[in-house]
Amino acid sequence: MTSPEIDYLSDKTPSVVPVLSTVIPDSQIPDALRAALDARDLEQTTFMALGDELVQSLRPELERLTTELVQRSLRQAWASRFKLDGD
Repeated sequence: MTSPEIDYLSDKTPSVVPVLSTVIPDSQIPDALRAALDARDLEQTTFMALGDELVQSLRPELERLTTELVQRSLRQAWASRFKLDGD
């Protein structure tokens, strides 16, 4: 294990998170890094789109289940109301 890895794994966590204060011109960003960041951005966009698609496809089922739950709860509340009145 190298020294930076040991420092990383130690219990000495910094209390201040460093902030990049120097603006790095685009011309100084290596093409490989730019490509990796672009690929990660595309991956995130695709992943989030999948989430949106899942929510949209589940919406009718969620609406049906919600309606069913509300109706069942109201029937039970109505039945309980008269069960208590009859006791």
